[in-house]
Amino acid sequence: MEKMSWEKLLSRKRFCVAKNDSSDATNRSVFEADIQRIIFSGAFRRLNKKTQVHPLIANDHVHTRLTHSIEVSQVGKILGKTLGEKISLPNGYTSFDLGSIVEAACLAHDLGNPPFGHAGEEAMKHWFENNESKFFKELSGDQKKDLFNFEGNAQGFRIITQTENYLFHGGMRLTYATLASFMKYPWTSQKGIKKFGAFITEKEILESVANEVGLIKKSDIEWARHPLAYLVEAADDICYGILDLEDAVELKILKLQDVLDIAMNAFSKEEADTIKKELGPEEDFRVYLSRLRGRVFEKAISGAIDGFLKVQDKIMEGRFEGDVFSALDGNDRRKTLIRLAKGLAEKSIYPDAAKVEIELGSYTTFDILLKTFCEAALENCQHIGDPGKNKLGWKSGLVLKMLGNHAPRKGNEPKEKDWDKYQCVRRSIDFISGMTDNYAVYVADQLQGTSQSNKFRY
Repeated sequence: MEKMSWEKLLSRKRFCVAKNDSSDATNRSVFEADIQRIIFSGAFRRLNKKTQVHPLIANDHVHTRLTHSIEVSQVGKILGKTLGEKISLPNGYTSFDLGSIVEAACLAHDLGNPPFGHAGEEAMKHWFENNESKFFKELSGDQKKDLFNFEGNAQGFRIITQTENYLFHGGMRLTYATLASFMKYPWTSQKGIKKFGAFITEKEILESVANEVGLIKKSDIEWARHPLAYLVEAADDICYGILDLEDAVELKILKLQDVLDIAMNAFSKEEADTIKKELGPEEDFRVYLSRLRGRVFEKAISGAIDGFLKVQDKIMEGRFEGDVFSALDGNDRRKTLIRLAKGLAEKSIYPDAAKVEIELGSYTTFDILLKTFCEAALENCQHIGDPGKNKLGWKSGLVLKMLGNHAPRKGNEPKEKDWDKYQCVRRSIDFISGMTDNYAVYVADQLQGTSQSNKFRY
């Protein structure tokens, strides 16, 4: 039975970098350098104004994609270090390396999410489906799958490998270990299912990452997950499962007792009674939840590690399907904790009326943005191909100025590719999906001529 090797899985080699240094002058490991490359990137900074669950929220206690990603990274770091202490690592590697790899992948895991979160993804899909005959009938079937199924995970992979920092020459140039751990869905859109990890523009990159770290190949477009990707997923599940509920209490969508009923279920009766005595009165729900959170996280983290170790052989052989919590026994309280938390969120938080109203408004915002930028992209594609024959229109010229140095032009095309309609539209999507919630609304208002010109300064 083919099996993945930790020595290959923990590759320190950097994507698109010929030399292979294990450290640098600042005494960082390459994996710690990955963390800092992500944190100091513009894409990471913009997460501060992107929706986690509740769009355009004024309450600063509620999570954005930035605060969520930071918290996920800290849980991921603990998961990686803990696993590293329980398995046999190759010479030259420590548990801190595993912690840093998972931390880096967690920091990057939401970089590809568009404005307004999952509602933004759906709005983009809806727009492309409705405008296929008008703009995109000449594209290939695979190209349409990409455009009509915008996926934040695939966009994130494109950002870290293509568009951030070294445009079309390695992106952030992260280590192969971090890139592979980032890949929750290591297959392309060609698989034809809702979730995927790479657009066809990044198919060759996905293959090179998989080959470098030794992922098990399942087909020409699909590989088995990197083992540490399961820990990235677990960290995300723990944080949004529990902290989304806290946000809902903050916004008065849920009552404190709704959250306590689920949180306390992770403990035996004796443990729960002891915890309640130590936590004190429930007068300030923020303080109470803050004190309780660490204990709940400890339970969930131990569950994730136990689940991983239980199916470790299957994971290393590329045969495990599901998340690490699903590997736990059916009556395991830690498994029930995550299941109940997700269930309550789906039932009571995501359908919240105020949230839905703003999400509906996001459809109009995306309609304006996509129509304007895609029309300009398609016109620009003809202009690049034959500038003498196809003069760029005044409006399209102004639209493309907003893309700055990232606007398609001769000399900045994808490596070994020419600008075609698909590639030009892809760059417009890069720009739109990278917008913050506020900036998306602002630009849409400007394009309609309804913006208060000094309301925002960007």
